[in-house]
Amino acid sequence: MYTKNTKIVCTLGPASDSVNEITKLINAGMNVARLNFSHGTHDNHAKIIQNIHKAEKLTGKRIGILQDLQGPKIRIGAMPKEGIKLKENKEFVLTTNKITGKEEGGNITIPINYKNIIKDVKKDDIILIDDGLIEVRILKVSKTQIYCKTKTGGLVTSSRGINLPTSSISKPTITLKDKKDLAFGLKHNVDFVALSFVKSDKDINDLRKMIHKQKKDTAIIAKVERHEAVKNLKKIIRASDGVMVARGDLGADIKAEQVPIVQKRMIALANAYGKPVITATQVLDSMIKKSRATRAEISDAANAVFDHTDAIMLSNESAVGKYPIHAATTLSKVASAVEKEMQKYEELRYDIPHQNKKYLSSLNATCLNGCELAIDTKADFLVVYTTDGYTARQIAKHRHFTKVITVTNSEKTARELTLVWGLNTILVHKIPKSSKDKVNKIIQFLKKNKVIKKGNKIVLVCNASKQEKLITTLKI
Repeated sequence: MYTKNTKIVCTLGPASDSVNEITKLINAGMNVARLNFSHGTHDNHAKIIQNIHKAEKLTGKRIGILQDLQGPKIRIGAMPKEGIKLKENKEFVLTTNKITGKEEGGNITIPINYKNIIKDVKKDDIILIDDGLIEVRILKVSKTQIYCKTKTGGLVTSSRGINLPTSSISKPTITLKDKKDLAFGLKHNVDFVALSFVKSDKDINDLRKMIHKQKKDTAIIAKVERHEAVKNLKKIIRASDGVMVARGDLGADIKAEQVPIVQKRMIALANAYGKPVITATQVLDSMIKKSRATRAEISDAANAVFDHTDAIMLSNESAVGKYPIHAATTLSKVASAVEKEMQKYEELRYDIPHQNKKYLSSLNATCLNGCELAIDTKADFLVVYTTDGYTARQIAKHRHFTKVITVTNSEKTARELTLVWGLNTILVHKIPKSSKDKVNKIIQFLKKNKVIKKGNKIVLVCNASKQEKLITTLKI
């Protein structure tokens, strides 16, 4: 409906997981479907994957599938149905014992699902409950009990999330549940695996080894939502295949005013390294219940586009909200409007190629030359031939507005590029490596499929990969 370069990731759930609803989301602008493995059974997710593929056939559009692993989320245990109200300056106990939360004689005991929290925290540490809505300070720690005092009160119910902004969690980043979920995702050929609560590049490398052990090479998206990850940003981005600014838990793990700063840093670094970056959480939060976004939410989404995010993600808005299609359409309209004005007014954009030059190797400098050549010659299209996606990502990172046609010999690569900014036309066409006339074969293929026509001016870039050292840039 709206021409855009910024991609949209939609979380699928009860409000949006049927073939009909997925088809509507695709038509509204969805490029990647997210499956949240914090919820649902394997049977449920298998059905959703099946529905995504049916919707792809109906729309003729390729949709990437992102499996989001739950990670070591610390949560409140079983609570009474009505929950327990914590008043400000109230003393209470968190326990690792398996009980149901209770309030007796004014004394409150609340269970927590992570036993080793006793070893990870100490006196005067801060604990945040329910995305930081409730803040408590630790008074004392015993073998199974943490004695606390509330700084900010609120209602505590079952399964609310817990964050430890002043402590480091010893619990492994990849849990037993994650390993089982990963095996399921790889079996069903998901295109991306998102790793939650990443602390360092070691977490990414550990997950990659597990994926390789299953004889797969699935792309890894690192979710940055811990204070430890913020300290290791560059290493994490270099080790991963993409990153997500997971603003929900991140905002509970670092100071709220630091989140937009981290977001801008992550987008800039990911752009520089040619890795796709997703801006996520509470983008259009009010649209869970309302059909129109607030002005502030529209501005938030627009600023992510101005900052050159590759993708914006909907969570509850599309998974359980009342208006999933409206939400996706809203993001499409925002991205389209911002990108049009960025092309029109020079003051709305900064010089991406100039910013990225210090990160260029001699290998991918040719990709920048291809972009500049396309702009200088006012080419109709910039054609990219890529085997592993490297060339296409290095072209996209410069955020030029010449239309890009991507040709690859790999369906896997084509699906991974659904997350990358500006790559809207992705075609699969196998050309033998031994072919001496690769350029003409690509052009003939595009003509035959009526993607280009006589009189079009194109710039073609091919073979810029980490494996192949030969680079050819041609102006046709």
